[in-house]
Amino acid sequence: MKQKISLVLGSGGARGITQIGVIKLLEERELEIDEIVGCSIGSLVGAAYAAGKVGLLGDWMSKLTKRDVFRLLDFSNPRYGLLKGMRVLDTLHEVFGDVNIEDLPIKYTAVATDLRNDREVLIREGSIYQAIRASIAIPAVFTGIDLKDRYLVDGGVLNPVPVNHVQNKTNIIVAVNLDGRPDATSAKVFGKLNAIALLQESYYAMRRRLSEMSLELYKPDYTVHIPHNMAGIWDFPRSAELIKKGHELAKDAIPNDLLKKYG
Repeated sequence: MKQKISLVLGSGGARGITQIGVIKLLEERELEIDEIVGCSIGSLVGAAYAAGKVGLLGDWMSKLTKRDVFRLLDFSNPRYGLLKGMRVLDTLHEVFGDVNIEDLPIKYTAVATDLRNDREVLIREGSIYQAIRASIAIPAVFTGIDLKDRYLVDGGVLNPVPVNHVQNKTNIIVAVNLDGRPDATSAKVFGKLNAIALLQESYYAMRRRLSEMSLELYKPDYTVHIPHNMAGIWDFPRSAELIKKGHELAKDAIPNDLLKKYG
């Protein structure tokens, strides 16, 4: 039986566009992905792949300008989040359509966080865009999903790289960690940071540690590490560059003779 891949796609804003490049590398090497587990931006890229439209997503993202990104920002009541997030999802709906998760040709899991009950939520059925909407709801940025007994936000809050939710345990597990160590050439002089920047750096350090703990505990077979300072959360106009970088990093992390190794 041909060895297959379970692909785990993490959270991290525009850095997640590198995951399209990772998928391109796997396809070039004729490695069959039959399961996707994603949170936040990973749930979007994973959904596009599962629906056979990841190339379309990459093309669309690569054409975005700074003005386009600004136009997609629908400002909300700041009590609930800076942005509603619906304009982005409505645009994606127009570009890609919608489908029920259970009708996809491969297994797909979107991971969200239920803040009301302090737990992870796994979405494996129903509208794929509703799943994405819940999984990408970055707290204080996008409005969360209020379902009376649950309040769903970004899955990366509790689990930035959800390796533990892979179902096909006999597969080769490839994870993309968007909270990799920063490039040494871009190291900050912390004595010069203001309070907001220090808070941000503290948040990044926490996410890196959560990701490291998950990878250490659940041990995917291969991990593509994307430096967290490679791109900011809104750097979508750099998508073409980020896709290329993701392909390069995947090429370094995943051996060319992968199938021979697992025979």
